[in-house]
Amino acid sequence: MIKTMIDTVIFDMDGTLIDSEKFWQQAEREIFTSLGAVWKEEIANQTTGKTVREVSELWYSLYPWEGRTFDQVEQDVIDRVGVLMQQDGRAKEGVLETLEFLCESGIKIGLATNSPVQLIHIALEKLGISKYFETLVSAFDVPEGKPAPDVYLKAAKDLGSLPKNCIAVEDSITGSKAGSNAGMTVVAIPDNLPFDDIRFDFVDYKLHSMKEFSDRISGVLKKGILES
Repeated sequence: MIKTMIDTVIFDMDGTLIDSEKFWQQAEREIFTSLGAVWKEEIANQTTGKTVREVSELWYSLYPWEGRTFDQVEQDVIDRVGVLMQQDGRAKEGVLETLEFLCESGIKIGLATNSPVQLIHIALEKLGISKYFETLVSAFDVPEGKPAPDVYLKAAKDLGSLPKNCIAVEDSITGSKAGSNAGMTVVAIPDNLPFDDIRFDFVDYKLHSMKEFSDRISGVLKKGILES
């Protein structure tokens, strides 16, 4: 049995802290179909966890548009997601309890997401959880978004933590790979994918919801040691 000192937990945002993947799909559907794309769920499902630029490039490769730059289209999507978050944003089950426990236990808490800073602030303020986070890192702050490890490595550096002492909490395969690529312990809570999807087999822990975090992982964090 391997024992690892854990002093930091870094969370993904969309689909992990806030139930927002549906907002991204709605916004992308509205914006890309307005530009002439034919919406297909199998294509949309490929974009979970990707950056806004990667999503835009995918749809453009299939349905090229004219009259709008990538920057303009991306901002349209971001603005629409922001509106939807403010209207209907809800925390995922167990999020508030988990953050409170980590805070009380002296565990450092960070956020690492492919979303832009604009949406980070909207989401955390909507959920009332800004106070828990000591650093907020967007893919727009680093050279590469997930699955590259950049956002996680920057968050760890900001917190003065070594990657091996960090847990990355994710909902997507793309994000889970980013945490793994950063050398962190990965806890996956699948959101829009089947729980038994074999593509998650590389992660260290897989939970049905954040509520299980307290039951399966928080106990050992009280001792500062994660056993695997």
